[in-house]
Amino acid sequence: MTSTITAVRPADRSDQPTRRTDAETGHVLDVAETTFDLLTRGPAPLSVDGAALGHGLPARKIALDEVRAILLHPSTGHDARDAVWKALVRRARHQGPSWVIGCVGVALPGLKAIVRDRLRGLDSEPGAGTSRVAGDLLSAFLEALHQVDLEQPRIAQRLVWRSAKAVERAYRAHVQVIPVDPCELAKVDPAAVSSDDHVDLLLGSAVRQGVITAVDAEIITMTRLEGMAPACLAERLGMSYAALMKRRSRAEKRLVTAMRDEGLRDDYATLMSKPGV
Repeated sequence: MTSTITAVRPADRSDQPTRRTDAETGHVLDVAETTFDLLTRGPAPLSVDGAALGHGLPARKIALDEVRAILLHPSTGHDARDAVWKALVRRARHQGPSWVIGCVGVALPGLKAIVRDRLRGLDSEPGAGTSRVAGDLLSAFLEALHQVDLEQPRIAQRLVWRSAKAVERAYRAHVQVIPVDPCELAKVDPAAVSSDDHVDLLLGSAVRQGVITAVDAEIITMTRLEGMAPACLAERLGMSYAALMKRRSRAEKRLVTAMRDEGLRDDYATLMSKPGV
């Protein structure tokens, strides 16, 4: 990106009441948030060198809680996000547990959103809530930190979605209905391999054919593919969180219906002609 990213300070939470619901967080994610908070305060917080990373990041040491706020800001580009995540994952692999927690802390908004929006209800045991699912998601994320390819784009997104898929696979035998994942919509046969580019093509085709609107496509792209918190996008679009979630759900259902009815057949031909599919 060519312009300098404005420093984004994390909100001061010291005087705000703590509001927790089981749908929003699992116990292990609460513990991770607390530990991350401790590691990013004091005279020597976990930080990265913005000057060394470049891509318009503030040219100074940036504590990881501020890094998280910067990465969540819509003005931060993909290259900047990937540069930060490449540095974080490498440190987690080679510099010990503190940096592992640092990676988890920066990813927590995405991990919590995944538990709330996609994995909620996977554990069918009475009273289990999301605690066990959140723990399994965190374990999958820690494993993914050591496996993710750092030379491919959208590192954070691939970390979170890979972890979510691992949890879904583990629970699949006990689940009757699994929420639709737009990243799977481009799979027109079991051998097809989906990617963000393919999903973008699919969404563009759906907009052109009037299946969904351009705003619907933006909501799906930003919250599902880009990892933006739905609440942040709702504020940006001037709508309530509930309205945005309902709109996304309806758009995704229209996409699935159109695909099942072969309403996007012509665009599938273009999609499947792309190299590597």
